[in-house]
Amino acid sequence: MPIDAAPAVRPRLLTILLLPLLGLLAVAGVAAYLYVGPSGRLDDPRALVSVGVAADRTATELTKERYTALTLLLTGSEPARSAYTAQIRATDAQFAQPPAGLADLRQRVAAAPQEVAAGDYLMQYTQMISDVVELRQDLPRRPAPAAVNGLLRASGWLAVAREQLAQIQLLERRGADTPAWHESLAAHQAAHLDALRRFGETAPAPWRERLAHVPNGLGGDPQPALDALSGLAAYAGDDSAAAAGTARSEQQRTLIAGLAAVLAIAAASILLAVRAARVPRRKVAEPIDPEEFQVVRLEAARAVAEQTALRVGTSAAVIGLARRSQRLADELVHHLDAAERDEADPDRLSQLFALDHLATRIRHDNQSLLVLAGADTVIGRRDPVTLLDLLRAAQSRIKDYPRIEYSMVAPDVHLAPDAVDDVVHLLAELFDNATRYGPPDRPVLVEGRREGTTAVVEVADRGAGLDPQRLAELNARLADPPPLDASEAHHTGLAVAARLAARHGLTVTLRPPPSGTGLRAIVRIPADLVLDSPSPATDPPVARRLPPRPFERGGALPGGEPVDVPHPRSTLVPVVPGPIQTSDGPTVVLEPESVRDLMTGYQHTSGFQQALREGRKSA
Repeated sequence: MPIDAAPAVRPRLLTILLLPLLGLLAVAGVAAYLYVGPSGRLDDPRALVSVGVAADRTATELTKERYTALTLLLTGSEPARSAYTAQIRATDAQFAQPPAGLADLRQRVAAAPQEVAAGDYLMQYTQMISDVVELRQDLPRRPAPAAVNGLLRASGWLAVAREQLAQIQLLERRGADTPAWHESLAAHQAAHLDALRRFGETAPAPWRERLAHVPNGLGGDPQPALDALSGLAAYAGDDSAAAAGTARSEQQRTLIAGLAAVLAIAAASILLAVRAARVPRRKVAEPIDPEEFQVVRLEAARAVAEQTALRVGTSAAVIGLARRSQRLADELVHHLDAAERDEADPDRLSQLFALDHLATRIRHDNQSLLVLAGADTVIGRRDPVTLLDLLRAAQSRIKDYPRIEYSMVAPDVHLAPDAVDDVVHLLAELFDNATRYGPPDRPVLVEGRREGTTAVVEVADRGAGLDPQRLAELNARLADPPPLDASEAHHTGLAVAARLAARHGLTVTLRPPPSGTGLRAIVRIPADLVLDSPSPATDPPVARRLPPRPFERGGALPGGEPVDVPHPRSTLVPVVPGPIQTSDGPTVVLEPESVRDLMTGYQHTSGFQQALREGRKSA
């Protein structure tokens, strides 16, 4: 008896036709929200230009404040103090909330004795201004129309030129006639001219015409040239705002045309679906052709294979780029080693150490890419490493290392050599996460202890904490890391920690503190990775209790070093300067050969500061 196949086929046919239509409408809705939604986001070219203009104004006022601070530090006069106070008010007008550390820096400048060494104070101002200029130069990397991106790029080079000229003004105001001073002056002059050249290559013709009327700030007083460049920056900001408004209008027109096309496609799809549903019924069922079915199955398998190959190829490309970048970072560290060994000037040596630390952080980020791509990052080791050295190595890899404080570190815990590198990397990610989200004026407390046959490391900050739902979500990701997707793009540190923990059987748990605000990250190291202390017959005992110490952020040198983090390469001060007698515990005896390649390029703090003081006295 013939079978009527039409009733069974029609719903499937309608589904096949309508599902792509619904997906297309969803994409159109997302696009409409992104472009017509609330303004002020950085995907709006007007918002990008507004951020750039605010950055220019902030950098201008901070530059003036830095110069008045130098005048006050050099003279100590009442007019200089009044000028500094007035400039502080002008600078604060640019901030919704002043950056962390600015208020403390101002207090120390106001209370500094006359003729104090101004370099440390100026370096902190310079770091703040450099962050603003870096933000200015980062704006062209945001998605925006090509015309707006070109204007943002030119404005970024103009901001660099202004800062380099301001550095020249500071050097001439301080007036130290030394070889190092002349080298620094020549470097800033070259950077200023290079930035102006790049500005001229990317700026539109009206901007270049205005630049031609800016006085040369290298032959006399730089202040008129600085004022003229600030005026040019204001003109460029107004011009960029007009271009961004035009670009936004074009985007909206394009969006309207696209939505109209989507609606037309939707209407046509619905019409086709309705007509397909009215196809006359077939009285005889048509059997499925086995050859056609085999072709469909082979096509589906080919599509799956292509997707798998694409994922594998993408992972291999990421691994290759990370390995290449890691080799460049190693080469940079090698050159910095040579420069540090040959450098006697304390100020330049501190800058070299800062670059050394930056290179180490770049290398750490490259290793994170390798972890996310599934590559092995472990270095073959022979000897176990103490828990204290693991914590110090992790501390030396983060940006805000002075905020790490130790309470108690068990002296009898050693880690198996095969897991050393990955555990250091995991702890560095947790340290970095705690310093990023904790208050900038509060330390991050770290404790390492033995619990039975396992070891536990606890990292506690005093930040705002997390709500229970978000905390449960992050703990689930740490316990069972999912495949990397867009949802983890802003939490790559925890994604890296989760993958490293899974690799070695560690558990990482986030918990709220027993009282107050903040967050605790608890790392439990399994028994098969925890070793007992070396035999007393072969190695002296290692024991140390690290008491909490007052948090002093302002006392660190620019580009300074974390306490007890040695420099593994420099020969200015030995890597391990012999036994260190603490005020509240037994002698500490370190093993440099087992830990020296874990550490960054930083000197032991006490020895390095002593070398700086001796260098300044001799100068």
